[in-house]
Amino acid sequence: MAALLRGLRAGRALRALGSVVAAPTAANPQCPGLRRGFHRAAVRLQDESKSDKPSSSSSSSTTYHEHYQAHQEEAASQEAGASDPAAAEEEAPRPNTSYHDQSGEQSEEYETEEQLQTRILAAALEFVPLHGWSAEAIAAGAETLGLSSASTGMFQNGAGDLVLHFITQCNSQLTEILAEQHNQVQLGQAEPKKTAEFLRDAVETRLRMNIPYIDTWPQAMSILLLPHNIPDSLKHLSSLVDDMWYYAGDRSTDMNWYTKRAALTGIYNTTELVMLQDSSPDFQDTWNFLDNRIQDVVNMAGTVKQVQSTGEAVVQGLMGAAVTLKNLTGLNQRR
Repeated sequence: MAALLRGLRAGRALRALGSVVAAPTAANPQCPGLRRGFHRAAVRLQDESKSDKPSSSSSSSTTYHEHYQAHQEEAASQEAGASDPAAAEEEAPRPNTSYHDQSGEQSEEYETEEQLQTRILAAALEFVPLHGWSAEAIAAGAETLGLSSASTGMFQNGAGDLVLHFITQCNSQLTEILAEQHNQVQLGQAEPKKTAEFLRDAVETRLRMNIPYIDTWPQAMSILLLPHNIPDSLKHLSSLVDDMWYYAGDRSTDMNWYTKRAALTGIYNTTELVMLQDSSPDFQDTWNFLDNRIQDVVNMAGTVKQVQSTGEAVVQGLMGAAVTLKNLTGLNQRR
């Protein structure tokens, strides 16, 4: 702006001096020195104005070019980020979700406390034949994962958490097996079984999962009968029996629903107790006992009287199981 003002003033001076210089010499024959002085002044002002104009225009044009180029580069980067969200995500900082275990090894993803507990309990099952259903087995399982034995403090229920984990795992495996068999029947790849045969095979399949821990299973059952473990124990048992009946094809909504499940619960419990005392090859006496009892469930009608008698039988079976377990574990021995 200052250069423009200087240019305007120089222009006015040039026009005034030009009129003086361009006038005929005859008009002012007495002032040749004055004309020469004005001429030199005009030339000097013209040179100054010419030297000022290029520098100001160059600097202004250079400044504008730099701002324009910077604006274009910023706009181009914003468009690239909008068109490629994956690249923007890669450039954005990601939270550190890794962790280091006791051995110093780093895991790529964060593990929740529940997932860690599941891993510890799964590893602890290997030590149940040696340490039983106890905190020692949990500590040994934690150490195999590179964790401290103090990790047992994560389990408030101690050995009860280990037993319930095993039951949950076995019930989930059985449900997957029954669902696969059901799908094969639906697709025509297998023949449907009779209800009695289906239930018998389901109970045997589930009880066979206890065989690797059969020597310590009385201890596990006694833990399940502790007052604070009974609610979870009954919940898993009722869910197991309900899945068996569901995949057997039972869709009853009347009193038969309760009768069938209560009867199968009693048979499952009593067969489990027989299995603990069975010394026959491959527990053949247990499966024979199961064959003799399973048909009673299928033939059971749904009258109120039978429901009441079935409920009483289940209660008596549970009480008998408690007494039997006490005898097996030596809790009833006098000291």
